[in-house]
Amino acid sequence: MEKIGRISPREWMTIITLVFYAHVASITVSIRYGFLADAFAKRNVPGKVYGLIGTSVFVGFAADFFFKITEICMTKWNSRKILAGSAIGLSIITLVTGFVYRIPNTTAVVAISITLRMIQGVLGFAVTLVPVDFINANFPKKFDMVNGLVNMGYFSGHGVAELLGCILYDNYGYEVAFMFAATMALLAAAATLCFIPNTQTYLSIQGKAVKDLDSTDGPLITNKTQRLSKFLVFPLIATMLINANYGVIQVTVTPFLKEEFQKSISYGGSVLTLVSVGMALGSVSVGFILQSKIISHFTAMGIGAFCIFNGLLMTFPPESLPAVYNLSPILAFPGVFIAGFGDPFMTIATLKALYGVQLQKKGILTPQVTTTITGIWIMGYCSMYYAGSFIAGVLTDYLSYSATAELLAGFCLLAVLICVLLRLNFTHVHNEDDEMKPLTF
Repeated sequence: MEKIGRISPREWMTIITLVFYAHVASITVSIRYGFLADAFAKRNVPGKVYGLIGTSVFVGFAADFFFKITEICMTKWNSRKILAGSAIGLSIITLVTGFVYRIPNTTAVVAISITLRMIQGVLGFAVTLVPVDFINANFPKKFDMVNGLVNMGYFSGHGVAELLGCILYDNYGYEVAFMFAATMALLAAAATLCFIPNTQTYLSIQGKAVKDLDSTDGPLITNKTQRLSKFLVFPLIATMLINANYGVIQVTVTPFLKEEFQKSISYGGSVLTLVSVGMALGSVSVGFILQSKIISHFTAMGIGAFCIFNGLLMTFPPESLPAVYNLSPILAFPGVFIAGFGDPFMTIATLKALYGVQLQKKGILTPQVTTTITGIWIMGYCSMYYAGSFIAGVLTDYLSYSATAELLAGFCLLAVLICVLLRLNFTHVHNEDDEMKPLTF
């Protein structure tokens, strides 16, 4: 077990600000999930259509990733400016999304909501990539711990969004929930401008880093070492399988409890709160466990996949077991908690596992390759998380909730198998001493 070094008060203030920022970014993205199905069912919109509203954010993610919008910004501006600007943009998009619902024409509401969601995806990619870049630049030797804490912010934001979103929707209407999220985004922008330091981005020092490494005393940088390893696809497949399942849980719990057991939207929101409690605890736990090197990153991924497998079946018990199925409103609480606890083990561990695979196969990590891998990681888990809402909408149009869960549980077991095979074939864990020396804080 490795000891974690001392963190100064100024560093803690920065970390806390990043956690708050991640928390709010998650709120703006997730505010609709607890009541999305109910709001659009009232307008006779089928699941496969309203599911696209959630899923369409991936188009924005993909546009940002392939056109390198955020990467270009990272070479021109520091992290503070990018994070503050993205938060202001999210605030405006979120506010407009809420008031669009007032339009009488349902087709127009759906079309505009999907368009706004795509734009939100561009900003969402930025608010996920830039914090990782900031951690790489300023906390290289405490990466797992700080990344775990920041992801606690992202994951806890889901629960706050779903609980408060459902309560605000139930009592005050669709628009008020989005007004709350937009206000929080403005607070995050203000906090960023006050407490995030004006340090360079990790990517912006690429030229100097590569020059330092490509010397007689360091590793040689070539086109071959800059290429991505084909073995990166395996951990990516595992995390994509798991996050699709988690996305299904997020979107279907509320309508499942309402349709099958006549529970209110607020009740469903309270259940989903435990997802975020589990995710927050899981994020902190896996961050400190990985930082202390108690288990490997691949083992952590397998633990996460197995937790979601169990949480999925506990939340949506088989209808063939009526005694258990009738307890679903109660079992949903521990079920979503277990699934939530497991998700960070998979998601957080996968990033460093990807770094490790690339480092073992190519022998070096440059800032450009690190940023590209981070972008692929974001695309992998976020795309399938958001795709979960579409998958849920389509499958539950044709299958029962329990049958959908049983089908997806098989994919969880496949992810566990992939993680076991990775653990047997890759032993290298990402080590900061093997790559460039980033900026000091």
